[in-house]
Amino acid sequence: MSWFSTGYESAQEAYNETPKSSSGKNDRVYLKADQTRRFLFLDDDPAAFWEHQFQYDGKWTNWEPCHERNKHLARLSGGSCPICKAYDDRWPYFVGCHTVIEMTPWFTKKDHIEMNFSRRIFAAKLGGKDKPGVLKKLEKLKSKHGRLRGLIFDIERPGKKTEVCGSDFDLIEKIDPGEIQAYSMEQLKSYVERRNKAVEDDKKKVSVEKLLEWSPWEPFNWEEKIKPRDISEIRAMFGKNAPSQESNGGGGSTGTKDDFKDGGVDDDIPY
Repeated sequence: MSWFSTGYESAQEAYNETPKSSSGKNDRVYLKADQTRRFLFLDDDPAAFWEHQFQYDGKWTNWEPCHERNKHLARLSGGSCPICKAYDDRWPYFVGCHTVIEMTPWFTKKDHIEMNFSRRIFAAKLGGKDKPGVLKKLEKLKSKHGRLRGLIFDIERPGKKTEVCGSDFDLIEKIDPGEIQAYSMEQLKSYVERRNKAVEDDKKKVSVEKLLEWSPWEPFNWEEKIKPRDISEIRAMFGKNAPSQESNGGGGSTGTKDDFKDGGVDDDIPY
């Protein structure tokens, strides 16, 4: 049994709740204000759970499922969340994670080498009834189109006070789910030819096979991708080094009560 839930039904349950007072490689989608990037969705339903984002060692790129609000995880951890105790005036938020392939190229600063087609986590917050978050928008998009898997969107983050994953969706193309692998080969073959032609160093050249090994065009295994820390590790992190409650950068990533109502905006916190 997974500690998280899968699908939008769990989001509806969380949406109806009155809220109570990750670790690993950071590959979450982050858009700057007024930025638009293109993404292909690889799954229909999110891995959904209550989560904290917190500052540790001066960095905000820290996430951890709440060891109190996620009921199955609470049973494993003893029902107490050290992060909730460290931030006793702030709240975890409910998030749904989808697997996406980023389709907007960027270029390395040193060699100006094109980079593209990386597999990313699209983490969208549920928000509150007064101001629903992007997760509710994704649920409506799935209902409208019958699916999310295979849909390509240009996604814009229209301003600093909106979710960092972006909140405005412009449908660009629909790929039949059964054709995603063929589509990936077509896109990657063109990309590899273009990139390798511009690279002189053979060690920096790539192949379609290597790219698919690095970023396969298939949904994440969420059991492996999002692993809660052991409760003893979190207690150690939030002992002597517990951050002050005034140091959240003005953004509410962990969330105040008002942030929950406002959809959990991130403001200037970088992730």
